[in-house]
Amino acid sequence: MKAAIDPDPYPAPLKALTRDAAVRLITRVKRNAPALGDHADQWMRALAGDAPAERYFLHPRAFPAVLLPWLVEAAVRRQPSRAFQRDVVYSTVAGYYFVRLTDDLMDGEPVAPPVVPLLIVLHAEFEQTYYRYFPAGHAFWDVLARSSYQAAETASRDAGQRRITREHFLASSARKVAGAKIPIAAVCHRYDRSDLVAPWSGFVDLLGRWHQMLNDMLGWSRDLQRETPTYFLSEAVARAAPGGSIAEWVISDGYEWGMGQLAPWMADLMAAARELESPALATYLEGRDRALLATWEKLRTEMEPLRRLARSLKGSGAGASVAGVELGDPTPDGDGRQRHAGQR
Repeated sequence: MKAAIDPDPYPAPLKALTRDAAVRLITRVKRNAPALGDHADQWMRALAGDAPAERYFLHPRAFPAVLLPWLVEAAVRRQPSRAFQRDVVYSTVAGYYFVRLTDDLMDGEPVAPPVVPLLIVLHAEFEQTYYRYFPAGHAFWDVLARSSYQAAETASRDAGQRRITREHFLASSARKVAGAKIPIAAVCHRYDRSDLVAPWSGFVDLLGRWHQMLNDMLGWSRDLQRETPTYFLSEAVARAAPGGSIAEWVISDGYEWGMGQLAPWMADLMAAARELESPALATYLEGRDRALLATWEKLRTEMEPLRRLARSLKGSGAGASVAGVELGDPTPDGDGRQRHAGQR
């Protein structure tokens, strides 16, 4: 089932910078490590569906890792500096790829061995980009270290989890996107607005919660097939009627339950955007919310026949045959694995 078309939240200059960042990264890798560069190029293109690499970051429903620092700078000084944002976007792209490759390895995804050394390069590109802006001992490096430890600790603790409780989800969904706080902190410190690091970081925590729940809902059938634990599927196991299938619960009650979780979290996000005095951020959230609600309304009109189908399959052992009915298309980082950087 197709989702409503989300509005494009990315300004043309930011799109150009993201495209430049992806080209700049692969060009540097190929120039300094040609064999690795060829493998990296193939891997990056595969993530974007064999499209240009920047598509992975500019999908309307992707975690807005490159958009948030742009919005922070727009809120601070109206017109973001293209030169500074060029480096911020570049570091963010390298950092996100670093986390994605780490996730793939942890999740047992088929990663070609020649790609693995790319981790060394990605981390170096992510971090060293900021050397020219922040000297040793600057407060920015404390944020980078703290956010990195949060993301790494969450990834390590979550490895092997088979059931995701609500408490676990609320705690881990924020830490999983901790890496997105690093470019935000870079913008704040660049313009001597360290007072904004905490409120914008708090917003990232709220957005991580909303984004991860939506990803769980979008990719539930793939998660079920791959036996990937998520909070949404853990609730399905707990709430499915005796003898009922997970797919039946998702179709009959699960989407509505999930939307009931998302609605108040979006209200929290909108309130946080107002406190941050960022009209552009509020506009972004409104667009995401409208697109999701439009998809939900479309789904509700079709829900009754789907429920009848689910009931007809109850007890037949064929519940998985309706597992392809989903709320919408998966996002680039919404394939069932919980990303640790907003990213993800």
